Formats: sequence, structure tokens, C-alpha cells
Amino acid sequence: MNRYIIPNLKNACRILKYMGSTSRSFTCLEISNALKLPRTSVIRIMETLSDEGFLAKSDGAFALGSALASLGDCTIARTNLLKLADSYLKKLTDETGETSHLGVPSGAKVLIAKVCESPLPLHAASRAGALVDMHCSGTGKVLLADIFHKDPSFLKKIRLDKRTSNTICASSALEKELALIKKRGYAIDNQEYHVGVRCLAVPLRDASGATVASVGITAPALRFSPSKDKKMFETVRRITAEFEERLGMKKHA
Repeated sequence: MNRYIIPNLKNACRILKYMGSTSRSFTCLEISNALKLPRTSVIRIMETLSDEGFLAKSDGAFALGSALASLGDCTIARTNLLKLADSYLKKLTDETGETSHLGVPSGAKVLIAKVCESPLPLHAASRAGALVDMHCSGTGKVLLADIFHKDPSFLKKIRLDKRTSNTICASSALEKELALIKKRGYAIDNQEYHVGVRCLAVPLRDASGATVASVGITAPALRFSPSKDKKMFETVRRITAEFEERLGMKKHA
């Protein structure tokens, strides 16, 4: 048996799956008999699920709760994420003239899931399917800022390799950078991954406000100077907000 499995959590999953197979309500005794689980355990599990909104209790019987519907909405939104990304990345590239991309977490790296190449002769190339470092890419730092906010220990899983003279390799300095990103709402790769290339990325958030992906542009530093950061941020954030709204994610403040 997997030693990381929590028996009562597994039983809670079994209960939810069983109840999800029909639209009717169940008493604890019915669930206990159907799944051959101790009644006292079922009562504790179902009362806990009810308290968290995953079940709704009425007249001693339980039905599926509204919290499950919210999770379902988020799941559908994420499923549609890659299907809809192309049109919004194209819009972003059309407006900025630069290569745009969508990144998603992949362990301690970032997977560049979608790319729309700039039509300009001189542009920053990017490749869909590439895995990039979190600590020195704009796309990665946006995701890392959200992960670090929830779990500071995650930073220990990342190798802070130095790619250019601008790469932030000290944990303390990176922590300050992540706090700034979380506060201002965007990340900058200021020639930290490749010399001569800058990137700006913003979070793409779900209904709860959690970052599920990042949207950004990559451009030659000669054309995308720091003086253009504010205007670029406004464009990337606006189009990403449209993307969130289409996905049904934009319920946070």
C-alpha cells in the first residue's frame, strides 16, 4: 500500500464519486451500507464535507454541494485554456509586434505550451514544448511568485543556475523579486535568461485568484527597453483579462 495515502481522505473521495453517480440525496447510513464503511467514519467525513461546502445537508440527508460546482467550473476553464490560447496570443502579437507565449507549471520548470511568433525580421524566437527555468524567465517568475506565496519551501526545489550576468541566483534577492512581482502583477526577465532579450509576463488566474498559467511577450532588448515596461504591461494585462473572461475565470477582484 502507498504509505502516503490517507484512508479517510480516500473514503471521502469514494463517497463523493458514489454520490456523483446520481442526483439524489443520501443519509449517512445509506452511504455506510453502500460502500461498506463504518457509520461513525461516514458521519465524520460527511459532516466535514458539508462544513466545507462539498456537500449540502438538509433534513438529515446529504447532496452534492456548491463547492464542487466551483471546482468543476475551474476544471472546464483549464481544459479550454489551450484550445482558446491561440487567438489571444495572436491578438497580443498583433498589438505588440512581439512573440507571445503561454506558460504552465511543470514541476520545478515552466512548460511553454503555446507560442505566437513575431512577424518582424528581428524577433525573439520561442518554441512550444520547451521547458524553461522558473527563476530567470518572466513567464517562470510570475508562476513562481504565486507558488512561493503559498509554499516558501518550494524555492529549495529550484536550481538557481546563472545564465547571464543579470540572473538572480541568491535566494534572498529572488524572494524580494517574487514579493515585488506579486505586488505589482507582472514579472520582467531583464536579459536574465538570454543576453539581448527581455520578457514581460502576467498571471492568468482562475476564479479564486490563483495563478494557473502565465501570458507574456519576448522581445529584443534593443526594441523593448525598460521605458516601455508600463505600456507593455497594460497591453498584456488587458488581453489576458479578456482571455480570463472568455474562460469564465474572471470572478476575482
